[in-house]
Order: sequence, then structure tokens, then C-alpha cells
Amino acid sequence: MVKCYWCNKDMLKVDGCTGAPVELKDGTTLDPVKYGDEKDFSEEFSERCHDCNCKVGEYHHPSCDMERCPKCDGQLITCGCMEDD
Repeated sequence: MVKCYWCNKDMLKVDGCTGAPVELKDGTTLDPVKYGDEKDFSEEFSERCHDCNCKVGEYHHPSCDMERCPKCDGQLITCGCMEDD
């Protein structure tokens, strides 16, 4: 079992997360980007995220390496737009 710390569910058994808000360093809070809504998403992507197992149209689980930043469109875990906590 791989349990998400945000939605508290087994990531291998649910379709996606509940959508943790993205808190930016400037204090702005934005809605997360759903899997499939990324600007570079194409038909070549699979029906489920390879990292957090969410389905197309659902939210990634926090810390997923495929989740995009809603501000800069970079990889959320490395872009630097979020608070460090």
C-alpha cells in the first residue's frame, strides 16, 4: 500500500487525489493541474500517471514528479514557485 499524505488513500487503488491547493511563495494559492491538462500532454501519455497512478482528468498526488506548476508550467516539485514546506 502506498498511502497519500494529502487524501490519506492508497494511491494504487484510487483514481486520483482530492487536489491539494498549490501555495506559492508570494502567498497566492492556485488550483493544481489535473493529469491530462498539462500543455505538453499528448495521446502518447498513458491513461494513468506513471508516478502517482492518477487517471486522466484527476489530480496528481502531492510530490508526484509528473505534476505541473499552475504558475510556470514547470515540474512542480522542482520549479521553485512553491513554499519550501
